[in-house]
This record gives sequence, C-alpha cells and structure tokens, in this order.
Amino acid sequence: MEPPEVSEMERMPEKLFNLEDADKCILLDRFGKPVSLGDARSGHTCIIVFLRHFLDYITKEYVEDFSKIFPRYLKERNVKILLISCGPSRFIQPFSDETNCPHEMLCDSKRIIHNTLGLHNTLQPSLNGANSPHIKSNAFTGFFTNVWRAVKSTVEQGDPFQQGGQVIIDPDGKILFFHRESHPHDHTPINELLKVIGMERIDFKTKYKIHNV
Repeated sequence: MEPPEVSEMERMPEKLFNLEDADKCILLDRFGKPVSLGDARSGHTCIIVFLRHFLDYITKEYVEDFSKIFPRYLKERNVKILLISCGPSRFIQPFSDETNCPHEMLCDSKRIIHNTLGLHNTLQPSLNGANSPHIKSNAFTGFFTNVWRAVKSTVEQGDPFQQGGQVIIDPDGKILFFHRESHPHDHTPINELLKVIGMERIDFKTKYKIHNV
C-alpha cells in the first residue's frame, strides 16, 4: 500500500538544528577551496539542497531539474540555490557537467554538516518513488544506471548510506523550511520549495531551461 503524500506543513520537523553551528561548518568548492556555510549563503534567501552520493541516479535526475532554473532569474529575487554533497570535492565539476548544473555546489565528505543537521545515515529503501515528479527512471533501470556509473567511476563518490535534505534560510537567518529525507526518493518537490518563498511553479516536463517562471 502506498503511504500517504506528505503535505508541505508536515515537512518541518519538530527538532530543527543550531544554525550558528551549521554556519561554522567548512565545505569545499570545486577547486578544493574551503568556505563556511555562513559565507556561502550570506545575503540571500538560500535554498540549500543536501544531495546523496554523486553516483546515485535519483540525485542526478533531481539535480537535472534544478538545472532548469537560471541563476539570473534567482538573482533578480535575491534567491540562491546551494547544493551540498557528501562526496569528494574533485567530483563536483564532472557532476555539474553531467547534469548541466549552473548552481553553486559544495562538498563535505566528512559529513560534519550532515551530522550537525541530523540528516539520516541509513540504507532505508524507497517507499514512494513513483510520486516524485523529478525521477524519470524506474527502480529497475535506475539500479542498473547506478551499477554502470559505479563501474565507470571505479571510485566511491560519497557515502551510499547518507540521506539528503532540504533547507530554506532567509537573509536574516530565519529557517523557513527544513526536511530530512528518510529514504532516497524522499526529496521535496522543487515547486514546493519555490512555493515557500513565493515563487511560481515550473513545468519540469520541458527539456529547456526556464527563463521566466
């Protein structure tokens, strides 16, 4: 039996996290240069998306839809999308190229920031992947996609047990939204994130990037 859909309001856990501690966490950019979360999000309403490992097909297809939003469109509204992976920073550039992602991406392979936010670290099977508007592959093809990507890489690109999450923080440091993923398909639909900050919905079925939403 399919579990009930999770409403927007149910995605704010009772227990949040200490933003001051999170802001002090050091991440690495694509060049291996350290940057704190506080500096990375400063001055913007920031949609922070914690990704799973770089070889995960679910992560890849989720990020491909984020790639359809131009940073220029976000800049006009003082909004920034920040993607954070648990993989090594040397894989940021290849993954960004593969997904055609124009947004800033950082890494914490030691998962200090993941632990600070209390993100789950467990191999929990997906329950309702069919409900995600961003995943195009079914479980069968997705499994073999993961295997093929792993074979080509030959190197682990992040902890496969680490689950992701989504956070929205305004420029004043107010947490507007927070969701900890309980399984790989449990990411928040992008339109739900945009709704929290008053932005219009996007039709992700188009293969072209969106100039005006």
